[in-house]
Amino acid sequence: MNNNFFRNLILFSVFLCILLIGFQISDSRSRKTSSAQDTLTSNQAVPVGNKDTETLAGYTAKIKPVVIVKGSIKPGETFSHALERNKVDRALESQVIEGLSQVVDFRKCRPGDSFRVSLDDCGGLIRCTYERGPFEIYALEPDEDNEKEFHAFRDSVLLECRLTKLSGIIDSSLFSAFSKIEANSRLSMAFADIFVSRLDFNTETRYGDRFDVIVEEYFKDDRFVGYGRIVAAQYKNHCNGFDAYYYEPEGQTRGKYYDSTGREVGTSFLRSPLPFYRVTSKFTKRRLHPILKVYRPHLGVDLAAPIGTRIMAAADGRVGFAGWQKGFGRTVILKHPGGYKTYYGHLSRFAKGIKKGTRVEQKQIIGYVGSSGLSTGPHLDYRIKENGVFKNPFNMKFKPKSRLSGKTLDDYIEKQGEWGQLLENNSAPKTLQIETRKIRKQPDGWLG
Repeated sequence: MNNNFFRNLILFSVFLCILLIGFQISDSRSRKTSSAQDTLTSNQAVPVGNKDTETLAGYTAKIKPVVIVKGSIKPGETFSHALERNKVDRALESQVIEGLSQVVDFRKCRPGDSFRVSLDDCGGLIRCTYERGPFEIYALEPDEDNEKEFHAFRDSVLLECRLTKLSGIIDSSLFSAFSKIEANSRLSMAFADIFVSRLDFNTETRYGDRFDVIVEEYFKDDRFVGYGRIVAAQYKNHCNGFDAYYYEPEGQTRGKYYDSTGREVGTSFLRSPLPFYRVTSKFTKRRLHPILKVYRPHLGVDLAAPIGTRIMAAADGRVGFAGWQKGFGRTVILKHPGGYKTYYGHLSRFAKGIKKGTRVEQKQIIGYVGSSGLSTGPHLDYRIKENGVFKNPFNMKFKPKSRLSGKTLDDYIEKQGEWGQLLENNSAPKTLQIETRKIRKQPDGWLG
């Protein structure tokens, strides 16, 4: 009996020891977990601004932002006034302006420019950003080697590029059809510009014509900011189809649009120097002048368009005249190879740099539609002369500018085939590809 008693006592003591050890281990683990959670919460409180997180990683244990001041520049306001309006104290205001002035000219503040100032719990500056549009962001933050010193720089921007297919049917005009698919006018203008040498979208569109376009759409923080480059485009009418694919040959810095056979989409002369217009007076040997009330030849075409509409050079050439001509008002005359001259009359103003002797490229903006000289309303008087004889611009035929060949053509055909299938596939998804891009400048091919 005594032996059983002592044996039970020993077993009970061992059980109590095991139980006490278990409680200690559990309590230790609980304290460690709590400590880890506290550390994680402290670190999570750090994200400030939109600079890469690794840049601020060294400060996460020391700095905890508690105040973020956000605002934007109002009309007639300076950056200093905007900071004061948002209750930023004078000392901090001076620090921010002095620091960012290294990279930003605040004399050129624009309404809508935005800023963000992040402060610690003592009111000290952690980071400040100044934003001018979606691609121009400047930052001020502590130096990595000395937290008391701040440095300013142009920050990179993280954008999402969505490759998107858009399609539509013409009911009244190309512009109207693009509007119905909620695409802005810049995209419709760019689409028309691609085919400007082959199609006149003012006179050759018909009800039921179809267009398809694959274009880059840029988003920032899931908000649409604008269109990038048109990658592929197609227009089909009742009897013809026109296609264009952007291609940049290896070793070249600028790409062009080519059709499915590798022929450049474009001729030596544009069919019209305006993307959209209404013909108000045709080429004729006898017309009653609307102001002088006498019959005389009208050796060009009058293209009505809103004042300020951009006028493109019809072909590569050089400015032979830019000034005032009696009757024609502000006029530009371009000289082109092969004995050609083009005339642009009644302009409201000339484009920057357009003067006698200036070399221009096809589609370069040379001026803007107006109503100067003898004119009854805003329009462009467009004329073309071949070897000293005026010709009807709409009746002239011009050759394609270039064609791909050899290995370059083979490479192009391979890439073009993929885009062509997507254009033809009416059941293809709207969003074809999503890519994140980190940029410091406006993307190439930006339309807006």
